[in-house]
Amino acid sequence: MSKYGYHYRIKKNARFDRSKVYSSALHPQLKRFTEVIWAGQDDEGFCVFKRDPHTGEVLRIDFDPP
Repeated sequence: MSKYGYHYRIKKNARFDRSKVYSSALHPQLKRFTEVIWAGQDDEGFCVFKRDPHTGEVLRIDFDPP
């Protein structure tokens, strides 16, 4: 079960790198998710949760293991 609830979920074909967690998204539609809620490994794998501060919507980004 996921650590947080989310509205959107995407898979990034890259290894999880904690030093890049705060990097802004390259895709224009994802740039609005600027607030990092949590980053690390949960029971579903490595991921980052980001929130849109204006709408409150949450995005989960899944990564490959480091």
